[in-house]
Amino acid sequence: MLDFKLHTPIGVKDLLPEEALVKKNVLRRIEGVFESFGYREVESPMFEYIEVFSDEKMGSISPKEMFRFFDKDGNLIALRSDMTPPIARIAATAFQNYENPLRFCYYGNAFRDSKSYQGKKSEFAQAGIELMGAYGAAADAEVIAVAVKSVLSSGIKEFKLNIGEVNFFNAILEETGLSKEVQEDLKDVIGHRNYVGMEKIIEENNIDQVTKKLFMELPKLVGGKDIIDYTRTLTKSKAALNALDEMESLYDILSVYDVSDYVSFDLSMVNQLNYYTGIIFRGYTYGTGYSIVDGGRYDNLVKQFGKNIPSVGFGIKIDEIAKVAAEENPELSKRNISAIIAYTNKGMASALKTALKYRENGINIENSLVGDDIEKNIEYMKQMAYESLLFFIDENNITYVRNTEEYGIVRANITTEDIVVAEKEAE
Repeated sequence: MLDFKLHTPIGVKDLLPEEALVKKNVLRRIEGVFESFGYREVESPMFEYIEVFSDEKMGSISPKEMFRFFDKDGNLIALRSDMTPPIARIAATAFQNYENPLRFCYYGNAFRDSKSYQGKKSEFAQAGIELMGAYGAAADAEVIAVAVKSVLSSGIKEFKLNIGEVNFFNAILEETGLSKEVQEDLKDVIGHRNYVGMEKIIEENNIDQVTKKLFMELPKLVGGKDIIDYTRTLTKSKAALNALDEMESLYDILSVYDVSDYVSFDLSMVNQLNYYTGIIFRGYTYGTGYSIVDGGRYDNLVKQFGKNIPSVGFGIKIDEIAKVAAEENPELSKRNISAIIAYTNKGMASALKTALKYRENGINIENSLVGDDIEKNIEYMKQMAYESLLFFIDENNITYVRNTEEYGIVRANITTEDIVVAEKEAE
């Protein structure tokens, strides 16, 4: 029988020290990018009334994917399943009378009951931004540029962000003349990249040849600015052409941000969260089977909370990025500490005072607590992959030990005066 005390539930996991360090270092780098663009951090509760996430007008996550429970008053509560709706609530309440635009960033965990989806996590870390109260290609470009630069800051080099357009896709769906029900079926098969199913629906229904040709070529409409130009020749829909014009303007601004090499357009991209109203985008890299960035424009969400402002934002999947970045950048798992200090009873006071002085000067050093056996302390130093050990024999005499690649363990006898001299020379 499974001993539940020794295992975590399906969909969650422990982070061991090296993994936690990589995650923290990746977050620090991403935080730096967010702050450099003027985004201010907000923090929403871990759980909220379920209406924040499941209001049918907002079309966020299905209640079936939420972790739900009742509070003591009988109100239905849900663990945070999506980071954006709570920030929309914050913007509409705490910032009701503020001048736009509002720039917010966040870091935290979200929860979804994904047990039926093999390999997906039920708890996942996210970082992201929300730009509220700004509309147009300039606002969209800023958010996409922040997304790209955030991923690159982690050390990931191979990265591509695919951009779609909800208005374009909805416009060409409307051009089919199909019933709403069949349009939803068509949207569903395209969203799942089931192009055989798409062709079947197209062939079984009476659709004009121009629109039919566009849908048949839809899987190929992926690429740079040239794809926008080519797609203009495939449609006469005014709404679709306007959306393509917006995408071209977006590309031009992204070129100024110097991130256009990392983006491509995917005109078959389907809206996965129903609150998106304009551009949508997803970012991918090698080493993970899922998107590592998801975002888009959502102009009707915040007004559901009482403040009618256009908005655009994204979320980064920190766990996925950390996993890939650690392989590409070993520095992310390097601890900011390389030495330990150990001592006998006679050397304890001098050792602890020395360690305290190091820390006050910004140098991290660990107290080994292994005991007064120098050989055991050396073994501990090697186990923890530290470079050096200061072993205080008494208040003045120290054995300095280094773990070198060329010679292995090297020892030298020094005094506290030698440490003082070295510190003065360093200054």
